[in-house]
Amino acid sequence: MYRERRVAGRSGKVFENVGALSTVNNLLHIRSLMLESSPERTLEIGMAFGGSALTFAATHRDLGRSPLGQHTAIDHAQNSYWDDAGRQNLERAGLADYVEVLEEYSAFALPQMISEQRRYDLIYVDGSHQFEDVLIDFVFCHELLNIGGMILFDDSTDSQVAKVLRFIESNYDEIYRPEPLLRGNRKERMKRQLIRRLHRNQLTAYRKLRDGRQNWGKPLKRF
Repeated sequence: MYRERRVAGRSGKVFENVGALSTVNNLLHIRSLMLESSPERTLEIGMAFGGSALTFAATHRDLGRSPLGQHTAIDHAQNSYWDDAGRQNLERAGLADYVEVLEEYSAFALPQMISEQRRYDLIYVDGSHQFEDVLIDFVFCHELLNIGGMILFDDSTDSQVAKVLRFIESNYDEIYRPEPLLRGNRKERMKRQLIRRLHRNQLTAYRKLRDGRQNWGKPLKRF
């Protein structure tokens, strides 16, 4: 997929110049974080062609786990618009049993998962980039994320995603701590530190410090 920039779906539908794929840099960060922290259960919002789902599933396998649906992928358009391409790629790689695919809007699927008392250690948000959708995804994912777990946001420079991140850093600052992604050598780490200070990083991570919400009655900070 990454070499040819071309993906075929289950019916034969061909996708060219596949911009919906997570970047290789994102996948390397996800894999590095998983190998470092060994999360038992992972979740992503937005599956498309399955680049990130393949990374999550392969890393669960490489951590020595039997395929028991350790990763959950939410994508309401997987079978329709994406022509089941992501699920088919998982099958071809022999990784399908590591992934539970929920074909539902995240705004509907996440509350149901909360009612089922599910919990996750690493969450990757890469679905709709509309401000209200990203904010809703964050609010519900907060209830699903274990203390000490991490939530990652793709496309952080997108204006609507960035506004949600400003909300988190301004109003959830007692609950989430920005987590630097410093994979690579010293030069690469310094470059990423500078990119983050300039708010030009594509992938942003936060570590959850505690459950609950900000105190009732506390004034909302501008973001």
